[in-house]
Amino acid sequence: MFKFLKLNDINLKNLENKTEDIFDFIPAVKRHRFCQKFLYFLKYFFAFLFIAIFVLIIFSGNLFVSCFRAYKDASAGRDNLTEAIRLVKEKNFSKAEEFSKKAESNFSLSAGNLEIAKGSFFPSLLPALESQFDDCGYLVKTGEILSRSVAQGAVIGEDLKSFLSGELGLSFSNLSTKQKSKILKLIYENGPELNGLKANLDLAFSNLEKIRFRGLLWFSKNKINKIKDQLGEGKALVSKTIPFVEMLPSLAGYPDKKDFLVLLQNNDELRPTGGFLGTYGILEIKNGDIIRFDTHDIYHLDMPVKDKISVIPPEPIKKYLGVDKWFMRDANWFPDWPTTAEKIAWFYKKENSLLPPQNQINNFSGEFDGFIAITPKLIIDLLEITGPIFINGEEYNKDNFQELLQYKVEADYIQLGIPSWQRKEVIGEIAKELKIKLLDLSFWHWREVINIFSEDILKKDILLFFQDDRLQNLAKEWGWTGEIKETNSDYLMIVDANLAALKTDAVMNKNISYQVEQTVGGLIAKVKINYAHNGKFDWRTTRYRTYTRIYVPEGSRFLRAEGISEGEVETGKEFGKTFFGAFISVEPGKIGSLYFEYKLPANLVELVEKGKYGLYIQKQPGRDTQELVVDLKLQNKIRLYSPTGFYAEKIGENEIKWKTDLNTDKGFEIKF
Repeated sequence: MFKFLKLNDINLKNLENKTEDIFDFIPAVKRHRFCQKFLYFLKYFFAFLFIAIFVLIIFSGNLFVSCFRAYKDASAGRDNLTEAIRLVKEKNFSKAEEFSKKAESNFSLSAGNLEIAKGSFFPSLLPALESQFDDCGYLVKTGEILSRSVAQGAVIGEDLKSFLSGELGLSFSNLSTKQKSKILKLIYENGPELNGLKANLDLAFSNLEKIRFRGLLWFSKNKINKIKDQLGEGKALVSKTIPFVEMLPSLAGYPDKKDFLVLLQNNDELRPTGGFLGTYGILEIKNGDIIRFDTHDIYHLDMPVKDKISVIPPEPIKKYLGVDKWFMRDANWFPDWPTTAEKIAWFYKKENSLLPPQNQINNFSGEFDGFIAITPKLIIDLLEITGPIFINGEEYNKDNFQELLQYKVEADYIQLGIPSWQRKEVIGEIAKELKIKLLDLSFWHWREVINIFSEDILKKDILLFFQDDRLQNLAKEWGWTGEIKETNSDYLMIVDANLAALKTDAVMNKNISYQVEQTVGGLIAKVKINYAHNGKFDWRTTRYRTYTRIYVPEGSRFLRAEGISEGEVETGKEFGKTFFGAFISVEPGKIGSLYFEYKLPANLVELVEKGKYGLYIQKQPGRDTQELVVDLKLQNKIRLYSPTGFYAEKIGENEIKWKTDLNTDKGFEIKF
């Protein structure tokens, strides 16, 4: 039926003739009037069309000119910023500052032109076009902020370069005392600048996050995402660096000399804050110069006063170590590092005062400014940067350090004929060699050192306590102080104390299961800790003996326990928590388990009823747990949960299970 629409079926000649017949049929007068009206229509139509085109040219001309200028300035900014970054890498900081300021000006002009274009006629009528200008504006603003950030960094770099007389490859040990003091002053004064830099990077990252990649910018999505990833890495580095910049001058004895007690905790013999306190050191430092750093066997402090001191130890130490006196070597009984540091300070001062006058350490101020606890993990990580250390022809490297050192001080000293009193002197020699190697690193290697310290602090292989309230509050804010966390949510910390089990933690695998189930009677929590003993009886390992405490929300009520080898469950309150404690012994080649069941306090039930549940699990220093399972089964329908990812499994509508590790503190959250 539609064949007449086809061009092949239309007779054009016939159509023309028909049209002429119709036109001839119209009277002449009417034809004249029709032509006049048609001419009037054409006249006004073309006048309107001319005006419309003229207006269009005026409005669009302004739009096109602004867009062209914005593009031109942005391109110049990109080129100048690229050149500035290249110059920074070449350590030509003065030129880098010059180009980065040019880039900042370019991007600023581009942003201004984009605003003019966005405010013109057409974008205001077309929301889709307006959003394109918004995206371009975010991108250009990011360039402006990054240019400003590079300029800030270049200024600091130029100052540092001038202090080093232009030799940025110099190591810290090659600097004069005056140069060290100037550098520490520079760091001390540039703390606010670095915070400003971080704020700029955060703002730049936020701008990139706002880009929706509609229209033209869609083609640049991969490049922009790559910039965003690099910016994220830069933010992370600056975030790691800021605490060290704010803390470093004080740690390095600027502007006043600092005295620190350094404690080496052997995590192969696990204790609440990281490990057995086998060695301590006295560190005196001023303006970056280490005036003194010597190490001592802790028994050199404890043994001479064994008949002069009478401090009753905590009951588990007394019972499972078989001692009736408490000494500094067992002072780190409290999992809260500030509490333990104060106890160590008390023991040190007490025992040192009881030593014979000739043996007292009295050539320093008498009071420590801070206490620094480390595990061998830090030394192993530093050896990866510095390379191996050779002591008496023996190589200590990242792979053999801990086991070789233990062998030297626990067994080999007998064969070598070294008196037991001198068996740990090798630790002091290692410390001196490592200090030399670290201070011989060029400044460009200190980024690696900062990364190591950041990671080890996060894993609690370094703990700090300062007598100065300002420094202590700063360190606490950054999570450096190892205190028991204050939370309004659910909480769990499992604390093992190796009591008379030699260095058996080196061969133990431990995993943790935490389950919470909501019943008519409230929230019931179940904790299971599995201990797999992979060792045998030898000079280093024996049966595993640990007194285990679990810290839970205050007001939790103990229900039952299983797997206890000896004694009863101890219950108590400290650090704003309730704790349950029990002893377990595991033979070589066997697996042992401790199980605790308890009822969580009513305030957590109220939080669940209000639509939220939170859990904070705190890691014990010195201990890595490769498997942690958190299983939460609640009555309400789960709407959101965090963290998400491959290790989170939602089971039905009201249960979720996480499988992860506990190498750092972990937080979990559910919203109903």
